[in-house]
Amino acid sequence: MNAYQAHNNGLQVSGGTVSVGGDVHAVQHNHPAAARTPIGAGGGREGRSADVGILTVLREEMAAVVDVLSRAHDHRVEQAHGGATVHRATFPAEGGPVRVVATQALEPGTHSAALAHQQLRRRFAPPLVLLVGIAGGVRADVAVGDVVLADEVIWYDSRRETGDGPRRRGRIQATAPVLRHRVSDFLIRHGTVVRPESGGEFRVHRGPIGSGNAVVTDAGSGVRAWLAEVHEKTLAVETEAGGVAQAYYEEIADDRALRGWMTVRGISDHADRHKGHADHELAARHAALVTARLLPYLRLVEDER
Repeated sequence: MNAYQAHNNGLQVSGGTVSVGGDVHAVQHNHPAAARTPIGAGGGREGRSADVGILTVLREEMAAVVDVLSRAHDHRVEQAHGGATVHRATFPAEGGPVRVVATQALEPGTHSAALAHQQLRRRFAPPLVLLVGIAGGVRADVAVGDVVLADEVIWYDSRRETGDGPRRRGRIQATAPVLRHRVSDFLIRHGTVVRPESGGEFRVHRGPIGSGNAVVTDAGSGVRAWLAEVHEKTLAVETEAGGVAQAYYEEIADDRALRGWMTVRGISDHADRHKGHADHELAARHAALVTARLLPYLRLVEDER
């Protein structure tokens, strides 16, 4: 493993990850020259059965993604060995089709999301994985129904409990550069305002989100205050992206076929005392719509070396 090591007093960077707080040790990991490729997943497109994998968690999230996939001419449904339902479809893109596979994690939370990522990669070997669903907005300019394309995930669960209150030890992981480039191209061509065929409009935001197993339902919560201090532009909070980020981080050094992951989140509430289920379906539909429009930009050029 190639590594670049550095120290500072504020942030820890590790494999695209930044840790916040305490004495900091940073390690930047890169692909080794002779990386291991998973069984059944070759280094090229011919060695895998999907180009993009989609993970969801809630019923409303999966239903919205299935609605998008069902519009493809070859949409089909399978059952995985473990019992999970898998949806597959192909979408047109410049340079050739994008093969998509989508499934649902067993339950909410970072641990189940990490396992779902590993299982999806093991069976279908998509080089890109999208976590698609809902989140709570934590900025005044992020409205219910808007969609966030997260380019950084701030893990807020790690902490030390003291007599003076918790001392959080956060970690920030940025999405892979290849996805940042593709998202930039998407936003340049489509802009940040989406007008669905059903009417109305919503905005697409790009920026960091907070992730952890704690569900935030208080505008004055310590989690929200800490996130604002760590990154003043934090857009939303949710409970799965941190798990997928960790799964990706642990696999990337040994898997040259893995290119990146990101999360697409529709805003269903403001992560305060009014949090509820009323706008789950709206937020999930908008996240799925943006995902459908993003897919043609995710057919990656293969490494010809």
